[in-house]
Order: sequence, then structure tokens, then C-alpha cells
Amino acid sequence: MTKFISAFEDFFKSIYELFASIVGALASMVNAVISTIINFFSGIVNLFADVLKGAVDLVGGIGKFITAAGYLYVRSQQGKPVVPAKKTN
Repeated sequence: MTKFISAFEDFFKSIYELFASIVGALASMVNAVISTIINFFSGIVNLFADVLKGAVDLVGGIGKFITAAGYLYVRSQQGKPVVPAKKTN
């Protein structure tokens, strides 16, 4: 009789372990899906932020280039200042 009761105990323990492992696997899958969705949307936000930063850097670089070119153009067009020769005695 004790073998019969022991067999039922083992059977119910194994069924409990089966359901516990199924629930654990489902919880892990739900967690993985939710983190994938969150990472996807945060990746999109990071993408737009990086594109915007790159565009601002590009505009700033073009602005620096135009400023430097304008400065060099004005400097080359002005020529050297004419200074009268000093009188020596």
C-alpha cells in the first residue's frame, strides 16, 4: 500500500514540476518579447537622436568651412597694408 501512495505522490510531484516548468518557460518568453519590443522602440529613438546629432554636426562643419573660406577670401583681397618708409638720419 505504501508503494501505491508513494507512486501517486511521485506522479503528482512530476505533474506539478511539469506545469511549473511550462509556466516558467511562458514567463521567460513573455519577458523576452516585452524586452525585445522595448529595445526596438528605444533603438528607434536612439537612431533618430544620432541622425539629428549627425545633421547638426554636418551643418556646423559646413558653417565652419564657409566662415574660414570667407575669412581667407577677404584676407587675400585686402592685400598688405602700405606703410611709409621710416626716415633715417
